[in-house]
Amino acid sequence: MTDKLNIIETIAKLDKFSTFSRLLGTSGANAIFSEAGTFTVFVPTDDAFAKIPDTLMNELLNEPGQAKLKALLSYHIVPTRIDAVNLATIKRATTVSGQEVKFTDASGIKVNGSSVQARNIEAANGVIHALDTVLTAPAAAAAAAVANKPVL
Repeated sequence: MTDKLNIIETIAKLDKFSTFSRLLGTSGANAIFSEAGTFTVFVPTDDAFAKIPDTLMNELLNEPGQAKLKALLSYHIVPTRIDAVNLATIKRATTVSGQEVKFTDASGIKVNGSSVQARNIEAANGVIHALDTVLTAPAAAAAAAVANKPVL
């Protein structure tokens, strides 16, 4: 038996992740962690979510079924453990949404260009890395550009 909290509990106890924690519960994306296995979660801080225009956040929160919100959050979760030391080495990973995130190590570790602010926050079922920006899946970014909407 382990004394570590699981990913959901760890995210919930850290003040800087309160928005991500709330959105996991609201969207039902927290059910992803009921699966067996270990995970890597790239959690945008509350400051990262503050960069998103209120109209876009309201759209995500008020959408029936919140499929877009769940897809957005799923893009931050990889169904295997990746410690920070390995991020730049492996270069990319497939998220639970089925889309890839890319890692670089130029002026610090980055995930799709977003800076990793805190690394290797341990949880019983994986590891958490804090990000300074909310990740947007490439397909979502392209659709937003076509629709002339702001990208997260």
